[in-house]
Amino acid sequence: MTTIVTAVKGIVQYDNRILIVQRAAADSGGGTWECPGGKIDLGELPEDSLTREIEEETGLTVTVDRIAYASSLMTHPDRQVILLVYFCTATTRAVELSDEHDAYLWADESTLRQQIAPNILADFERYQIFPQLVSS
Repeated sequence: MTTIVTAVKGIVQYDNRILIVQRAAADSGGGTWECPGGKIDLGELPEDSLTREIEEETGLTVTVDRIAYASSLMTHPDRQVILLVYFCTATTRAVELSDEHDAYLWADESTLRQQIAPNILADFERYQIFPQLVSS
């Protein structure tokens, strides 16, 4: 059976830094650095899903600013994930991680480029995300 999942991710900015989180070692993709977010629940608006997911994963309250890009990836031969990625602004930098992640970083562009997963970096380049980030 083929499955298509729609998920949201946030490029969360605070004080000229971007929040990235490291997937828990026991999770699929464990150890990978990514932006916070998750699946959209049935009947949920993407922006509402994103604020809920970021709050669940990091304890942060964010404002969803605007969509950054939409992308798609195959996570298995029969499972496709449609990603809606948004620029967000956090109201504080005090992160409280859920069990889904082992670590977090408020990264500058250089650190972000070194840490995030190659497919995410490729999307950031393709959709020219770096020039759109708040600069120091």
